[in-house]
Amino acid sequence: MPKTAASSFSFDTSRKSLRDIIHKTDQYDSIEKISSNFSKLAGSDVEKKLALDQAFRDCLKDLVLNSSECETYKALINLSVLAVKNELCSPSTPFLMLSDVFDSVTLERCDDVFTYVEEGVMEWKSDMFYGAGKNYLLRMCNDLLRRLSKSQNTVFCGRIQLFLARLFPLSEKSGLNLMSQFHVDNVTKFDLEIDMTHFKETGEKSIEESMDVEEGEMNEPAGSVPIDYNMYRKFWSLQDYFRSPLQCYEKLAWRQFQSNANDVLNAFTSYKLPDIKISKKKQPKTSKSQNTYFAKYLTSSKLLDLQLSDSNFRRYVLTQFIILFQYLNATVKFKSNEHVMSEEQSNWVKETTAKVLQLIKETPPDGASFAEYLQHVLQREENWNSWKNDGCPNFVREKSVDAKPRQRKKRSLGDDIRACGGKVIKMGSPELTRLWNLCPDNIEACKAESRIFLPSLEKFFEPAIEAANPENMVEDQYKDHLKANWQWTALRLLARRSPHFFSQTNQPGKPLHNFLEGLFAKMAKEIPSSQNDEKLDESKVDEEVEGGEQGQDEDLQGENAKENEPDTLSKELIEMVAEKLDDNWKKLATELNFTGEDVKFIESDVETVDAKAKAMKMLTNWMVSIVEGERASNTQLNVALREIGLTSIADVVFGEVNNS
Repeated sequence: MPKTAASSFSFDTSRKSLRDIIHKTDQYDSIEKISSNFSKLAGSDVEKKLALDQAFRDCLKDLVLNSSECETYKALINLSVLAVKNELCSPSTPFLMLSDVFDSVTLERCDDVFTYVEEGVMEWKSDMFYGAGKNYLLRMCNDLLRRLSKSQNTVFCGRIQLFLARLFPLSEKSGLNLMSQFHVDNVTKFDLEIDMTHFKETGEKSIEESMDVEEGEMNEPAGSVPIDYNMYRKFWSLQDYFRSPLQCYEKLAWRQFQSNANDVLNAFTSYKLPDIKISKKKQPKTSKSQNTYFAKYLTSSKLLDLQLSDSNFRRYVLTQFIILFQYLNATVKFKSNEHVMSEEQSNWVKETTAKVLQLIKETPPDGASFAEYLQHVLQREENWNSWKNDGCPNFVREKSVDAKPRQRKKRSLGDDIRACGGKVIKMGSPELTRLWNLCPDNIEACKAESRIFLPSLEKFFEPAIEAANPENMVEDQYKDHLKANWQWTALRLLARRSPHFFSQTNQPGKPLHNFLEGLFAKMAKEIPSSQNDEKLDESKVDEEVEGGEQGQDEDLQGENAKENEPDTLSKELIEMVAEKLDDNWKKLATELNFTGEDVKFIESDVETVDAKAKAMKMLTNWMVSIVEGERASNTQLNVALREIGLTSIADVVFGEVNNS
């Protein structure tokens, strides 16, 4: 059987060869030499990658045994990262090397190497490394947390937690407490056995008073909280309820907790800490303000008196109360049906929460600011609780390929006002804010009576009608209907308030002041307050009814003479026009001032099936519609046909009429 390339591969030989190359490479920053020798090895790519993986780990072991500096570890791991990017070794190799380092060096060196891990968080989150290394990184961080002390290595533990928060997405369930379990192993131990005969002899004296003050010990500070064994026991027994809040749903445990909490909070209330602020001038230049943090306080009976006088310790305990009360009232998905508070318990929790917040505000320094920050954090915690109750849905919405982008309907400002529950919406300036918040519904606000600014026809036209009466002998310069501004305003008002504005006329080019004078005659009959009904010129009324108006100008007299000629529509002419219109009858109806509803009514009539019948019905309705002396005429129909572009029909029909 002949030897193949795979069978001729020697793992040990390749590993040693690559190991020598890595060792000889200066500062482990040349990937080209490793790549060239990698291609010369016999065997498949998978076998060569395994050999290079082991070579990297062997080199790292040699460095650890020789107690090299941390920079050499980082350089070698960085070289393995470059090898992964060049597809020379497995993506898990850098993470295995990091795990080997953390398992082999002291905590002091782990702190230094972990800086390299933190700085490369964006590299670890890339597609090339995340899938292969997330489990290694999580296991490595958990092993580090087990080795570290929570009280002495607090900062390092916090860095690890922040790194994990940056590495994993928010929807990663491996870092979530999905079942809402408590850390019940965190047991607070305190002195349960004390010589009670001592308390019988001293009566109400505190432990501090009864004990002999040894050399080097401090006397009890003046004004401190009197501490006896009962207070000591009640205070530290509260930690058991903070550790496991589910005990509060049991009747006996709840009574004990309520009694202990009331006594402790009353002690806090009776002894308030003074707000001592040292000015910057009095502070020595060498002193630096540093906040002291304790992960867990000591429970010695000799220290409790001093601890209660410490503002940080007091805030620590009061914050535990607030967190516990929030959990008792919160809706948690994994709570059983039995874990429900009664109305009496809920009322007590509500009152005590207000009391605790007040104590936090009174605790110096900056108690009010601390209470505000605490409430903000707890409010955010409620949002996270709701997210967990919903099954931790992903925050990133995946856009489907087939889904069409929906066009969102633009919200009006009135909708925004209603959505905010009637609250004031600030628009940028006081006046705009006042105007926008007058009414939440803009349409209803526009319909209000206070928004109607149009004057009545009687009030507006009565002075003009009186001035137009010849008997009043008002000069032309004082007549309103001869002024251009007044004419424009009058036409606007007539279009909104009077049907006479839309009346048909056989003189499209009539002067505007003559048109208004003709309307005065009609409007004078409708204005009850006018005294000029019988004083208007009767000649102008007759001229308006007949469709012609006598003018002083000779040209106007000639036009009126033509207008007085017979110009009446006949049924035969209407039939001729309807026969030639076909589907153009809709355009003609619009030109003859038919509304859209009238056109739809004629079109939907079942009796008129073809276009000729519909056109005939439309023209018949137009011919018989006489409004205030106006009448349908041949001239109007001729002009209307030419206006809509049917000149050929007008020439044929009216040419035949003229010839006949």
